[in-house]
Amino acid sequence: MKTVVYIDGQNFLYKAADVLIEAGLIAEKQELHTISLRKLFETLLKEEGVEIRYYGTKLKKHKHTPEIEEKSRVMIDSQRRLKNSLAKQSIAFIDSGKLKVRDGDKCKVCGAQGLHFQEKGVDVKLAVDAVVDSLKGEVDRIILVSSDTDLLPAITTAKENGTQVVYVGFSDKLTNALSIAASETQIIRDSEIVDAFNDANQLQLKLVDNDDSKTDKS
Repeated sequence: MKTVVYIDGQNFLYKAADVLIEAGLIAEKQELHTISLRKLFETLLKEEGVEIRYYGTKLKKHKHTPEIEEKSRVMIDSQRRLKNSLAKQSIAFIDSGKLKVRDGDKCKVCGAQGLHFQEKGVDVKLAVDAVVDSLKGEVDRIILVSSDTDLLPAITTAKENGTQVVYVGFSDKLTNALSIAASETQIIRDSEIVDAFNDANQLQLKLVDNDDSKTDKS
């Protein structure tokens, strides 16, 4: 049986970041770029060597305002670090959407309207890949890591093609519609997110320490 994990990147990272911020391990979402995703999902699924795909956006520098330009610079740097971390875990980063600048909500007091980023297209690419894979018979079990209800038609189609669909959500943020539609639901607990973060960052610190030791000896 071939298992493929499809991760809606920003959807997952934002929820994981909330857990880590509450735990006091990071101060803001952009600080989350190193986490042991392979260990997390292989432990959850009790299966080693699974194919894991991380669906993310194509980033570029935006210069609408100095604030937006700085935010886009920070996001690009964070994504670069994330891609490096995923590559070391043999996890494919799928460029599948764009980050666009949109008008924000108007301030109810002063009437000012700022700008904000909005991700577009990631869920479409993820859904198409999952459906095509099930149609071709290239996957027996889809692990769907997303809370986006736009993926409901993809779940239904994949199941009609004979593919098992496992919805993976956070313990306190499960999407009932996805849980009902899927063949099975798995839960990621906050403690597992914390462990995956600590595992990756402790390993990174050891690698840095080893490099420093070699430099001192030379």
